[in-house]
Amino acid sequence: MTESTKMRYSEKITNKKIILFTLSGPISGLLFGMWGNIQFFAASVLLIPQAVITVIYLIYSIVDSINDPLLGYLSDRSKRFTAKFGKRFPWIMIGAIISPILLILCFIQVAQINVDESGQVLNPEAVLIASIWLCVIMVIYETFRTLHEISHTSLFPDLFREENQRRKVSGIGGIVGGITSILSAILIPLFIASLGGATSLTAYLFTTIIIIIVVYLLIFPYNLGVRETDKMKAFRVKLDDSGKGTSPVKEVVIRIFRDKNWMAIVITNFCWAIAGACMLYGLNFFILHNLGLGIESTILPGLFHIIVSIISAPIWMKVAKKIGVKKTYLVSLILNVIGFLAFYFVTDIIGVIIVLAYVGVPTSANYGVIIFLAKAEGIDNAAVNSGKREEGSYNGILRVFSAFSYASQTLIFALVAGITGYNPVLEANQTPFAKWGLNLQMSLIPMVIILIGTIIFALMYKIRKEDAEANKEKLKELGL
Repeated sequence: MTESTKMRYSEKITNKKIILFTLSGPISGLLFGMWGNIQFFAASVLLIPQAVITVIYLIYSIVDSINDPLLGYLSDRSKRFTAKFGKRFPWIMIGAIISPILLILCFIQVAQINVDESGQVLNPEAVLIASIWLCVIMVIYETFRTLHEISHTSLFPDLFREENQRRKVSGIGGIVGGITSILSAILIPLFIASLGGATSLTAYLFTTIIIIIVVYLLIFPYNLGVRETDKMKAFRVKLDDSGKGTSPVKEVVIRIFRDKNWMAIVITNFCWAIAGACMLYGLNFFILHNLGLGIESTILPGLFHIIVSIISAPIWMKVAKKIGVKKTYLVSLILNVIGFLAFYFVTDIIGVIIVLAYVGVPTSANYGVIIFLAKAEGIDNAAVNSGKREEGSYNGILRVFSAFSYASQTLIFALVAGITGYNPVLEANQTPFAKWGLNLQMSLIPMVIILIGTIIFALMYKIRKEDAEANKEKLKELGL
């Protein structure tokens, strides 16, 4: 091992850099919190039919599934800026700076859709115009979000090599992101309610602008956390020059799909993403159109959910340290299954608050602490087996599947609406059967999906706690 390689592994990571690195959580969380309103906004404000919304998300998912691995692979192959700016830093910042502006355009009405009392569209040409606009802007927005997130995620296992560093980043990230999520869970619905309500176009537009201003204030210190040091730049240049930084596209894709451990993470994360999307995006529909409450009533369930997630983060860190990532991940998935089952029996806002608070416990692991550790373990294992660092390509394939979680969720909602007769135009005046459907799409359906993911992970993921520790030593021996 050369001296420069040894220096790379002896590099000290300060707590300040860790904290600034974790600001990606609040940035992504705020944007995601606002972006999560698009589906309800499209159905209840723009009045785009549910079936058309499903098509929009399907097209969006197909395009996103293409650009995810492509951007990941290209970031791995990128060499031009590595020596001066770093392997990931320039792409992280381009995505972080451009994507917020595009989010505003998602909440602009370019065509007025008119419907009769039964919800039938009177001017289908307006549906076409509004749908094309929303679909195109969503795709462009998500492309730049992908550029940011996939580059940030790929930097994580490369920059933080030691297990204690990774746990610290995951734990602090969960807390920092959770605090911001608390604020967004309170403020986003509150702003929408105070600026015009759940069916007001201007309410969503001005709320988005406020959120984006906060995001840009966070990006400035965040860039210091993802800057790569001179030692790291030199290390990555050396890997690129030696051919240890990437492989031909066909070779790396085949390798990834043959990696059972990584595919276990990919498939399980896909199932969890669908189930999580059902609960997240179904919450507004359930509270407003099943319980007949205002959008401000979504504040408390979201607030308790996030508070419990923050409290749970350090607990998951300790559990993972004691029993390993695989067993900890399985525990969190089983707890999620129980949470979705419990929601089936919810009939009032108190029940929503209790179940959402409980689900905050496994969400802390599945969305934060443990999934980051599992992905880092999987990438370490892959690097040992292949002799190359290809974090971008691996995360790109993972995002191919997660991209289709949105299309899968909207398809579930469209099928439930079609079967039960749910119509967003009727607001809270739904039939009992339609209201049951709004519950079903947040409870038993996602429960079955995440149960499938749990079984697949238990059978396919073979990296034990001892294996993960051994891989770290092997990476040092390989100069990776």
